[in-house]
Amino acid sequence: MKTQKFYFEMDENWERNNRNSKILGGLLVIAAGTLVLIKQLGLPVPGFLLSWEMILIGIGAVMLVKHNFRKPGAYVMIAIGSVFLLNDVFPNIIEPRFIWPVLLIGLGISMLIKPFTKKKVALNQQVFDEIPKEDFINSSAFFGGITKRVVTKNFQGATVSSVFGGNEINLSQADFSGEATIDLTCVFGGVTLIVPSHWKIKSDLSTVFGGIEDQRPAVLDVGTEDGKTLRLKGRCVFGGVEIHSYN
Repeated sequence: MKTQKFYFEMDENWERNNRNSKILGGLLVIAAGTLVLIKQLGLPVPGFLLSWEMILIGIGAVMLVKHNFRKPGAYVMIAIGSVFLLNDVFPNIIEPRFIWPVLLIGLGISMLIKPFTKKKVALNQQVFDEIPKEDFINSSAFFGGITKRVVTKNFQGATVSSVFGGNEINLSQADFSGEATIDLTCVFGGVTLIVPSHWKIKSDLSTVFGGIEDQRPAVLDVGTEDGKTLRLKGRCVFGGVEIHSYN
């Protein structure tokens, strides 16, 4: 009973944060489109408003709202965008050769602090710990690559982030009942999912200059009752998701 109540609360809060993040993301896209339109009309628009730094800051803000301001990677994205944006607008304030070392130091500090402050993908860590760690995957690639092989037969879902990096999640030996959800965030990066060819894929991904491609061979749908459905949620900006099957 306790577990069922928790899952209900987790889904309710997740849906609320997800809805708010989509609203914010939609407003930012509308704002960007409006600025582009104004520029096409020949009216003056500050260049920094349409820069890659502002895109990075906007994505970070959406991620913070979605994850209830508990996503360290989002703060890193906002910091990177802000520093480079400040350097573009005021070139003499920041010495360029110090930018990356300072950002790397900040990233390292956040990595050291993360194990002591991180809360799992739920609002109530104590109850969420009832799900074994091997059944829920959390993978974040930042300026690098990560490969994970999942073999659990009780897969509960995953949170995967690729920011200027890549993730490969091999689920070919995994199993679950009914439906499992993977929350994806791709920003100038990519995710490769390796899944059995008979799993159904449902995508609720929001893409901006990105996309998702299912490269698995076609399989005849015989309507089996034990069909697996893998639902993909999240957003993909200047990145991509590829789905493969090595059966």
